[in-house]
Formats: sequence, structure tokens, C-alpha cells
Amino acid sequence: MDIITKKDFNELLLKSPPCISIFMPTHRFGHEVNEKQDSIVLKNHLQSLEKQLKEKSLSSKEIEQLLAPAYALYKDEAFWNYQNDGLAIYMTKDFIKTIQLPYAIEDALYVNDTFNIAPLIEAISNKENYYVLTLSKHDAKFYQGNAFSLSRYEVDGLPNGMDDVVQFEEKEGKQLFRQGSKGSSGSANFHGHGEETSTDKDAIITYFQEVDRTLCAEVLHDKNLPLLLAGVEYLLPIYKSISKYAHIVDEVLTGNHDFDKEHLLFEQVKELIIPHVTKLKMVALKNYHNQIATSLTASMPETILPASRYARVATLFVSKGQHIWGKFDETDGGIEIHKERQPGDECLISRASVNTFLHGGEVYCLPQAEMPYDSTIAAILRF
Repeated sequence: MDIITKKDFNELLLKSPPCISIFMPTHRFGHEVNEKQDSIVLKNHLQSLEKQLKEKSLSSKEIEQLLAPAYALYKDEAFWNYQNDGLAIYMTKDFIKTIQLPYAIEDALYVNDTFNIAPLIEAISNKENYYVLTLSKHDAKFYQGNAFSLSRYEVDGLPNGMDDVVQFEEKEGKQLFRQGSKGSSGSANFHGHGEETSTDKDAIITYFQEVDRTLCAEVLHDKNLPLLLAGVEYLLPIYKSISKYAHIVDEVLTGNHDFDKEHLLFEQVKELIIPHVTKLKMVALKNYHNQIATSLTASMPETILPASRYARVATLFVSKGQHIWGKFDETDGGIEIHKERQPGDECLISRASVNTFLHGGEVYCLPQAEMPYDSTIAAILRF
């Protein structure tokens, strides 16, 4: 469920100036969508851009060619009808890229020699991945989630309810069931029971065994992400007792969730799953504190920026929504830091995050209250 990939970053890093970065909070639904408010915000940014580009001595024709794709986007009604909570737009000559973000971002516009990646850091730092399985007699649905959303994961061969696995027959006034085509060995196995509840439970077990077998074969065989079960209360212990997946969490979401929309289901599961998906972050912070007295930790941009350039940062912590403005020369490691943004400055938090990400390091975007020793940026170094 990666929102941002290394390919996305490499594409942004290879562009030449002027590099335009536009950030907007957007709307999924409501009167803001009906009244086209988000597209109007973009139009206002483009009008401001025209003035800034003229000040940079670009001709009217150059400005028109540069902004033409963005004006086409402004007029694209279908695009604005299907937005998320935030939108990043990156533009330069003969290039435009839009990235929808599952969280709100501050409205901003930058024209610089490089793109501003800072608002994407929260997306690349997301490690809070997990699975959700909703169960009922009539359906089994599998989802993959992260800190921002939950989406349906279509699994080939996953049973569409108990009737897809178990076939019932009546014989001498008793209900019998036999295993259906999914998982069948070829011979019909009949089981008769004196009480309907016993028959029903055996059928449920057969059904759940096929659900678990399919999930393990198609998805879970090499995974260790937490799995949260959701469904009618009496069904969930049955599934957990037969499942071969070792990472089912103790917490469950009870109730019938056959018809829940993804965003509503996400609102219900996120609080239950948070303690299980923040383990990596807690381990990373513990490692930082354990090495605080060594040369393998740093909290000064002057140390972290050159280290990130040369793949020395194993883990980077950055404060959510913060900026460190300045300039960094990757050829000689020279760095300038300014209290306020000056012309030509870039966000050095953005630069360090991208370098760390592209060199295989981990990036955590944290609330300021969780940052090590109240720093704005901190790192665990490889050497």
C-alpha cells in the first residue's frame, strides 16, 4: 500500500528548474466538491505563479507552455470529483505529476531549483501496515490497511460465504452437510447430527478452514503483519482456533460488517490496531536512546545532511510539519541554515528524508512531543 515509491522520488529528483511545488488540502465529498472549491484554489495558485515566473524573467510564451498542463488539470471535472484529503502537484518544463495524499496538508506554493518533498514525508514514513478479515456465514472479506486508510484486498479463490464451501442436504428429517467443490477431495463426506447447532458449527469450521487455507496460500504464507478479525462475536473464536496464521491480534471488532464501507470500517479498526502497528517505531526510538552516548546518533542538521547523502543514515526521525530552511551542497557537503526561508532555500528535512529513503534507510515522521530530546531532526547512523 505504498503511497509514494522510490520511482516517484527519482522522477522528481531528476527534473531541472524552475521546479514548482503546489500543496492543497482537498475534499472527498460535500458542498466543497459540488462548488468546485478545490479547483478554484488551484486556479488562484496558477495566477500567483504567473506573477512569480515573470519576476524570474520568463517570457509570456514560456510561462504559458509551463502552466498549460496545470490549467488543463484545473478544467478536469472528473479529477476534482475523486480527491483524497491532500494533493501535491509538481511541475516543471514538459512535466506534471499529481500525488493524492490521505491526510490534510497546508496550502502552499514553492518555486525553486528543486521540488519540495516535505509534505510527502508522512506518507513515506508510514510503517503502520496490517490486515483486517471480516467474517460472517454469508461472506469473508480481506483488507489491507495503514495509518491513513483501509482498502479491499481481492484474494483469488477466497470463499464467498459458507454456501460456497459447504452444501446442505436434508435426509430423514435431519440436516446434513457435505464439503463443496472448494477443497473437496473428490468424495462427498456426509456428517449427520442430532442437533442443528452442532451441524452448523461443523459447517462453519469447514468454511473457515477453507478461508484460512486460501489466505495462507495466496497472501499470508510469508507475512508477519498483525491481522484483526471482525464479525459476529461467536464466530471469531472459532476462526482463531483453526487458523494457521500466527499474528492474529487478541482484540476483535464485533458485529456484522458485511456491508460496511471501507472508510467506516477503518474508523472502527484503527484504534484497536494502533498498539500493534507502532512497535517498529517504538523499537527505533529505543535504539536511538540506547546509543545516545555514542557517535552513532545525531540531532544536528550539519551532521545528518552529509550523512544522508552518503548512505550513512539507518534511521531518520523528523518532526511532523516542521521545516529547516537552507542550502546543502552535495559535492562538498557545505550547508547553510537560515531561521527564515530565503530565496533559493530548500527544506533540509525534505532533502535528508529523501536521501535516507532512497538509500534504504527508515524514516519516521513524528509529532514534536515524540521526537528524541525535543529535536527537529535526529538520526541513527550506520557508521
